[in-house]
Amino acid sequence: MRDLVNTAILLGVLQGAVLAPVLWARRANRLGNRILAVLVGAVALMLLLDDLQHRWGFDGHPHLLALGAPLPFLFGPLLYLYAVALTRPVLRFDPRWLAHALPFAADVLYMAQAFYLKSGDEKLALARAAAAGNAPSLNVVTTLEVLQALVYLFLTWQALERYGRKMHGYFSDLARIDLRWLKALVLVHLAVWILVLLATVQRWTGHGGGALASVVRLGSSLAIFVTGYVSLWQPELAEKASAAEVTEGATPEETAPPEAAAPPEAAPPEPASTEPTAPGPPPPKYQRNRLDDSEAQELVAKLEGLMTEKQLYREPGLTLPTLADELGITPHMLSQVLNVRIGKTFFAYVNAYRAEALKEALCDPSRSGQGVLELAFEVGFSSKSTLNSSFKKHTGMTPTELRARARSQKNS
Repeated sequence: MRDLVNTAILLGVLQGAVLAPVLWARRANRLGNRILAVLVGAVALMLLLDDLQHRWGFDGHPHLLALGAPLPFLFGPLLYLYAVALTRPVLRFDPRWLAHALPFAADVLYMAQAFYLKSGDEKLALARAAAAGNAPSLNVVTTLEVLQALVYLFLTWQALERYGRKMHGYFSDLARIDLRWLKALVLVHLAVWILVLLATVQRWTGHGGGALASVVRLGSSLAIFVTGYVSLWQPELAEKASAAEVTEGATPEETAPPEAAAPPEAAPPEPASTEPTAPGPPPPKYQRNRLDDSEAQELVAKLEGLMTEKQLYREPGLTLPTLADELGITPHMLSQVLNVRIGKTFFAYVNAYRAEALKEALCDPSRSGQGVLELAFEVGFSSKSTLNSSFKKHTGMTPTELRARARSQKNS
């Protein structure tokens, strides 16, 4: 069994050696993929050093012991920075990001004086004591690794949540720009770190933890390389994230009620001045284009009339700026109207119209010969994922279930 585990881990190392250069060279999402390449390379290096330690470290080569011990301090920060590079309009590496490597550097310095600079016999004694749970200082370091990883997984999740809100505020279809796959992999990474914590607790209590350690090695290999391979299929996201910055701000669930969001009377605009003015702090979200009640109600009515008469929702690639142009207002102002006054994101608003139009088509006996997807594409849906999620949220049923119910009601 141990040979099988070691073989699987070496295969993971080999995959990492191939995958890291491929990610580094990929043009799409260049910065994100280069960060991910470093992460894949770091995991592969850790697995390789861990394998060398298990094969020869305790058998005459103590200099191979614990060489990869500080590397896990890089995993959480690199995953977080990868998510940041995908979800924000960031095109270049920010030197300030190097601060995320400080825990790694601190652990290298600690391990140098506590382990690496000691004699071979001392290293063997410390390594055996750590495996038996008799080296509290090393177990403390591992516990700090876990805590740091959990913090960064939380930050990564928050970054993905922000990205999702921006995409829902700008695009009417999220096919190929939805990062739910990365959320799922964050959960996988979380599971691996929980196993690390359990193995550490076992060592603290003197119950070994060797079996869990093997599972952790396999889980680490699987999680990071699946992340790498899935990322290869992602389209360019930086431009979309940059464009969607116009929706950054209040969302329906975060926004104050309409009467609190806009005063009942708007102050008249001040006459333009030719005198130069000193730049002040940026105004709060939505303050540049704040609407009074009458203006907001007029825009809501105009928007609903536009959607009903022109049926712009039938355009699969409809975006927030396109609809704003039709209304003659800025995208930021339209985002305010949707979020504050209507209480929906752009994505939810447009797809509610599509779902209602599809519902009518599915219940129309004269169109019973047309397939569900044909009718869905006709009303503006361009992906099955958006179709299924939006339609069920709007009607409580899938399109197939609704059509079946309409037919049974007609025949009864």
